[in-house]
Amino acid sequence: MRRPTKVALVAGGTMGALGIAWVFGNRLLRSRNEQALPDEDAYFTVYAPGGSQAFWGNGPMGWLTSKLMPIVEAGVYSTIAEMLDLRPDDELLDIGCGPGGFLAAKAQQVHRVVGLDISPLMLRAAERRLGDRIAAGTAQLVLGNATVLPFGDGAFSVVTAIYAPARPAEVFRVLRPGGRFVAADPDPATTPAEHISPSWGRRRWNEADYRRMFEEAGFTDLAVQLGHDGLFISGRKAGRLG
Repeated sequence: MRRPTKVALVAGGTMGALGIAWVFGNRLLRSRNEQALPDEDAYFTVYAPGGSQAFWGNGPMGWLTSKLMPIVEAGVYSTIAEMLDLRPDDELLDIGCGPGGFLAAKAQQVHRVVGLDISPLMLRAAERRLGDRIAAGTAQLVLGNATVLPFGDGAFSVVTAIYAPARPAEVFRVLRPGGRFVAADPDPATTPAEHISPSWGRRRWNEADYRRMFEEAGFTDLAVQLGHDGLFISGRKAGRLG
């Protein structure tokens, strides 16, 4: 999560405000830690049980995050949904789905949704939010990470990665022709000097980096939005959905 410039108001007084500030700070730490690790695959697993940052997504801290995240990120979910223009026949994969806030709030009309996360605690929270859909067979939750997505080629028409690491090439593989991908970064670099944060000493990506990575993966029709919630980039896999 990035350091916020505008904090959402949440009922609960001082404790609620402190909780929200904590979640924003946690997301900032997660984003920067993930980009810093020398092993390019390691940042996909540091929040798994036993990982170096496991306490943020598990245990008491993970429980608090699971409660506050859907509230704090409501505006982000709206931006993502607008960029995707979700349709009733879509099949959507949410990478790093956390407690299922986006899927529950913005993908009710989607034919099928799948949430992928590395934290069992987060998936249990998502299961509570999506219980009816899981029972109906229109939702699925998968424990895993995005190093190599555990899905077949062309399995989805839409993929999201909301403040979560994802490989554009892997996303491209699991998308059908005509499929859409939207990723969000809460704290992108805005100048070349910010690629290495002076205070954290960790790698960050800017708009040009994201455009390059998406284009190298094969995405077209790129669109970027920059705002107080970070950087949002969308791309499309060439072709038409069947």
